[in-house]
Amino acid sequence: MSVKSAIEFRKSVRVYDPNKEISASDFQMIIEAGRLAPTSNGLEPVKVVFLKDKTLKAKAAEQCFMGPNINRVKEAPIAALILVANGNYLASPEFLTNRLGRIFQGDALKQRVEGMSKYVKGQKNMDMYSEEQAHIIASFMSLQAADLQIGTSIMGGVIESSTAQFLADNNLVDPQKYHIALGMVFGYFDETKPGTCYPRVRIPQEEFAIIK
Repeated sequence: MSVKSAIEFRKSVRVYDPNKEISASDFQMIIEAGRLAPTSNGLEPVKVVFLKDKTLKAKAAEQCFMGPNINRVKEAPIAALILVANGNYLASPEFLTNRLGRIFQGDALKQRVEGMSKYVKGQKNMDMYSEEQAHIIASFMSLQAADLQIGTSIMGGVIESSTAQFLADNNLVDPQKYHIALGMVFGYFDETKPGTCYPRVRIPQEEFAIIK
């Protein structure tokens, strides 16, 4: 499938087939698409917790999500908690040295770490830098899924405090370092069933784009 075809296939799915599993090879392709997605300055401040276990996924649905997203997480064969580095952790020498040290060494590394730390700490919302990257990762995984004719929903209806408790209770990730930015689900769907997908409407290009 071409990129254009994947873009045209992709839609926000509301109802998933809970009985049709995603193959291991397709799942790995989706994970790899997220891993290879670009991030600002190559910092990769995103960690994704994929939930396939039905019991754990049901707990996450009730604890981490709200509204219609709860059923969506329960139904879809795979759910994802897209986590991002907390501002204080992102700005720490520990995190920045680990990431930037892959490219820079010596004084150049020290200067980069100090500069990036100062930049992050200077933001009104230190978490925003990481949270912006989550949308890029979600988009890459969504397009890869579309290429495989797998449906997705990218969800902002998440509960940060309850998710932090869920991560801690299940020994998944240290909530002092990471917090949830987005939720996401993957699965197959039957578009002929009413209510499965919303109509795909978009504003015209002349309203979307300004070209001078």
